[in-house]
Amino acid sequence: MTSPRTPELLEDELNAVVRAGAYRSKEEAISHALEVLLTANPQLRLHTALELYRQRKVTLSRAVEIAGLELETFKERLAEQALTIPVEEEADEVDAGVAQLRRLRQA
Repeated sequence: MTSPRTPELLEDELNAVVRAGAYRSKEEAISHALEVLLTANPQLRLHTALELYRQRKVTLSRAVEIAGLELETFKERLAEQALTIPVEEEADEVDAGVAQLRRLRQA
């Protein structure tokens, strides 16, 4: 078991990784570390995508990409979390679209 890293030690390690030439910047190293973490833990990947979407930090398509799921599967996960997909159109535009779809189905 490793001992916990202090913020100072984490900063020192991050700077050393960059100085060693493995990455061009601390941001690049952190980005890669998060990518590896999320790839290794699909459940965390899903929860991260759900949280970013809930906070409206990412679009639906970006959240689906982060989660690594198909769109319909991600929508099911949203429903399980009682998260909704916002609609950009005005209510009357949505109503008109629904009415048009109903007319097309009847034709």
